[in-house]
Amino acid sequence: MVIKEHPNIFPPEIACGYTMKEIRVSKKLKLKIRRIVIAGVSYTIRPSFAMPYMTGFVKDVEKPLFLRKFAVPFWALSHCFGKNPMYWYRLEATIGRY
Repeated sequence: MVIKEHPNIFPPEIACGYTMKEIRVSKKLKLKIRRIVIAGVSYTIRPSFAMPYMTGFVKDVEKPLFLRKFAVPFWALSHCFGKNPMYWYRLEATIGRY
């Protein structure tokens, strides 16, 4: 159903079908991460509401990362939103990774 509605987000080979490889559970966020195989290539399917590398939920880090746009220091984010300053630094640094 979703494949027919949004074919541009899937590889073209998915028209021939796919197989479920495995389902893992994230240790950090306790979310299911599915892996499928399409034409011999494995793909990982992650939820869009989780940050890359399962570092947090988007709704929890949206406002602190917005404040970073205005050069709010990491120690201030830590004071207002919890965690430690290094957490916020690493979170910002990993945004640009693929």
